[in-house]
Amino acid sequence: MAPRKRLRRNHGLEPNLYASDLRGVTYFSYRHPQTGKRHGMGTNRQKANAAARVLNSRLMAAGDLVGEVMGTAGHNVAALIKAYRTDVIEAQQLAPATLQNKEYRLKRFEKDLGRLAVLDIDVRAVAEYLSDNFKRDSYVKHRGALADLFRFAKTKGWYPSERDNPAEVTYSKTDYGKDRQRMNLDQYRAIHAIAPHWMQIAMELAIVTLQGRHEVIHLKYADETDGALYITRQKTKKNEWAHLRIPVTPEIRDIISRSRDVVASPFVVHRAPTRRVRAGGREHWTQLMANNFTEQFRTLRDQTGLFDDMPKEQRPTFHEIRSLGSWLYEKAGYSQGYVQALMAHSDEKMTAYYQAGHEQKWMTVAAELSLKSILYK
Repeated sequence: MAPRKRLRRNHGLEPNLYASDLRGVTYFSYRHPQTGKRHGMGTNRQKANAAARVLNSRLMAAGDLVGEVMGTAGHNVAALIKAYRTDVIEAQQLAPATLQNKEYRLKRFEKDLGRLAVLDIDVRAVAEYLSDNFKRDSYVKHRGALADLFRFAKTKGWYPSERDNPAEVTYSKTDYGKDRQRMNLDQYRAIHAIAPHWMQIAMELAIVTLQGRHEVIHLKYADETDGALYITRQKTKKNEWAHLRIPVTPEIRDIISRSRDVVASPFVVHRAPTRRVRAGGREHWTQLMANNFTEQFRTLRDQTGLFDDMPKEQRPTFHEIRSLGSWLYEKAGYSQGYVQALMAHSDEKMTAYYQAGHEQKWMTVAAELSLKSILYK
């Protein structure tokens, strides 16, 4: 059973009872907790609620009896998530950012679905829950998290092996275009021109080394050894290609040299805040935290005025500098393999994705069929 959509007309309704408006009239329907089938309950709210209470007392109790036989009684989604955290999440040793994203989705499921019995959730329930609550990329990410959760439920014996994974068979909705627009070189220059010194250093490091936000703001002077920067890409740190040794070129040397100022800091990208407060997760008072860094970049981006006509969700973020840089390397004649290694990608397809979208590419093809051989045989 999926939580009903958060609409005012659904407030005060019994579980499994839904309201819908048609030509100014509100109709009620009851969703069977086991089959997912809808049954009309008329237009009288009081009678529909009364009928739903009776149906819930019988049908949901029946579901508990099924759980007793299968040994899954009392196993609700909250209990499933708790077991998933212990058996799966803790064993994966995820990067902090990845763990944060997973936890965000799990907490959302706990809030929305936690009290529901695992056995009561079917394909229709998941489909309605996803469609009512998420859109586009958020839909895809939450659908994937639910699919993984129910794969785990099957391994625990909490969900019948003969039943389909209720999330996997829902519509994937991956066939939509990219919301966020690519950043072009003129936009990069405009943002860089008005940025404070520390942000300029961050932008320059990103476009030259093709590293992401996490790597840029966590880079320390001590990470340079024997004339090279030693960087580990957090997203793929479990893989051997994520551990990079980048020789310090004159260009990189200049960026690092200019980053040194009157503020003593172990971090290449740093700034002096108005107050020396050691925030949670901060190693040094000059360290930039990820969320604040992102917000600062967005503010600078919008101050240029170049994106006023673009919806906020489509405006390029700091991450797009990585894409712009990979495209500039390609334009400068560097091979796909060179850029792929620098970006710590496992295959060329991902690198090509980052390089795409900056300009229309034209493929040279040959059209050399002899017309004479056709017309004058």
